[in-house]
Formats: sequence, structure tokens, C-alpha cells
Amino acid sequence: SRGVSIEINGSILFSPGQALLQPPLAKAMQSVAEVLVASDFPITIEGHTDNVPISTAQFPSNWELSAVRATTVLRLFADAGLAAERLTAIGYADTRPVEPNVLADGRARNRRVTILIDSEIPEKGTELELQAQTVVPGGAPRGSTR
Repeated sequence: SRGVSIEINGSILFSPGQALLQPPLAKAMQSVAEVLVASDFPITIEGHTDNVPISTAQFPSNWELSAVRATTVLRLFADAGLAAERLTAIGYADTRPVEPNVLADGRARNRRVTILIDSEIPEKGTELELQAQTVVPGGAPRGSTR
């Protein structure tokens, strides 16, 4: 009900510790962008990393790496004609893992970019029945005990 999520493994998009799209994947992402141009849905691009620390001049931490990776995809989408007001980039670093970071396979799975295409269809509300209470000045609500 909230939309569509496309998850792409970061290892195929980017070289380790880098935020430049691999040329073959840049072309694939361009194709995704061309499909999305025809819609009006808001799009959020999330960058995620594993928990292995990075400390370079360009990326002092995984926060910067994840944010720049998300922004790299956002810029490609914007250059393809998606309106800027539809696009949001978020870097989550290693705060939202989908697998434990204990083994190499888990860390590889956590290095990813997620493209969220938000639905504009409102979710159906759920009615909650609330019991009204009357508060007596200086006392507890009626019908309750202290």
C-alpha cells in the first residue's frame, strides 16, 4: 500500500569504497529512470553500507559513503528528466542492516541502494474506539481508581 521498493546490491553498482556508478549499471539505472519519468510518484533513494568502517579523505565514515551513493543515483535520475521535487536521497550508513554483518555474505547484502517509489494512494484508516474520561478538578478521572 505504500509503494514499490527496488533493492540493488551495492557491489554491482559501485566499486568498494567508491560512489561512482559502474558503467554497465549506469546504463541500466538510466533505463529505470526513463521508466520513472513518465510517472508522478515521489521517489526516495536510500544508500546503505555494511558495518566495516571507512576513513578516507572523500568518505570519513559510512555516513558520507551511503549518502553520496544515494545522491549519485538521484543525480542520474535528475539528469534523466525526473523533477527535483519528486526526488529525495537518504544515507543510512550501517544503521538498517537486512542481514547480520558477521559474515561476508551478510555484509555484501547490507551494501545496497534502495529505490522507493511512493504510492499516492492513501492508506485506509483504521478506526480506534476510545473511551472518553471526565477529569474532576483535583482528582482522578471518573471511572478509574487511584
